[in-house]
Amino acid sequence: MAQFLADIAGMLEISAIAAGLVLLYRARADAAAGLVRAAGLVLVVGGIAVGLCTTYYWFSYRGRGEFATAHMMYPGTMLPMMDSTGRMMGPGMGVISPRMMPPTTVPPSDSK
Repeated sequence: MAQFLADIAGMLEISAIAAGLVLLYRARADAAAGLVRAAGLVLVVGGIAVGLCTTYYWFSYRGRGEFATAHMMYPGTMLPMMDSTGRMMGPGMGVISPRMMPPTTVPPSDSK
């Protein structure tokens, strides 16, 4: 699964580079196309830079073996969904952290 996400990112980078080259080609015909030329350069240079970054991480993830399975987490890092009392755990699972709870008010004591 993660390998396909990296491949999709690579296809988007190639599309950005191609769009930048199209803009540079069209800007060549028009003398007053400074903004189009700048946009084309940004797309080409940005696409190449992001492509190099994606390629680096693609090989590093492949070297760690993350493309060997269909899921994106290591089996050892999966957390249990319920705690020992049977309540759901984790963010958004019904457990309210102390900082999310409303402030408690202490009722006045009736001792005299």
